[in-house]
Amino acid sequence: MTDGLYRQDPLLPEQREEFEEDLVSFCDRELDLLGDLGGLEVLYAGGSSLLWIEGLAQRVGERGSVTALDADGDRVEATRGNLGNADLPAPVRIAAGDVLRPPFGPRSFDLVYSAGLFHELDVGEGDAARALSALAAVTRPGGRVATGDFVDSVPAAQLEDERLDAELAEASLGKKLFGVGPPERLVTLHREVLSGVRWRVCPPVWIRHLDRVVLAEDEPAHLSGLPPGTAERLRGRREALRERVRREGYTRPATVYVEGTVPGGRRG
Repeated sequence: MTDGLYRQDPLLPEQREEFEEDLVSFCDRELDLLGDLGGLEVLYAGGSSLLWIEGLAQRVGERGSVTALDADGDRVEATRGNLGNADLPAPVRIAAGDVLRPPFGPRSFDLVYSAGLFHELDVGEGDAARALSALAAVTRPGGRVATGDFVDSVPAAQLEDERLDAELAEASLGKKLFGVGPPERLVTLHREVLSGVRWRVCPPVWIRHLDRVVLAEDEPAHLSGLPPGTAERLRGRREALRERVRREGYTRPATVYVEGTVPGGRRG
């Protein structure tokens, strides 16, 4: 998590530059797995991070387009307000909406890509297979649906953070998150919906100064509204994680990249 609230930037200017360089490097590693995207119409599903939008737009180029779909209206508006500061050679559109009910017609995109969508998916609203099927439905026959997400193949501090987030979301909001698990879980999911599925696991990534950013985050607002026993238990786990971060740093987990082809057409 790097989008938590803190009162002021915990990083010095040179640290902020190194931090952002490493985030770009991580993003590039993940997007490079997509191969040549020149001229494609791409949907970035379940997020509106300007970092990922910019990376996709640079790979698609002016002959293609990038559409980002995010259920969080505040994030959508914030990203729209910052588009003018980004390097976007491709046309970009930001849409508010749910991946379970994408606000697009069928066969609208050549590629649908998600980064970190599934581990944050509320499967109480609809299971993960339904979400993947909905994304496949807006992909042209022969086009690709590709997913990048965290997996628990190798120990990493963020894995405990994600478990805490999932527990807090269920206790305070009634959400049941898909969460982080083994890579085979996402691979099997894609094989149920897509053809020609291939996948690859990439190792954890060290992001310089990410520990400082995480330690500067305020306590989650929902924590104070929980029953005292639950709140104390989660606070204790959160403090134990913070102590671990102080000792070890905060490493991004391993990721899995999975892609498959939507049946009914020839892959170009």
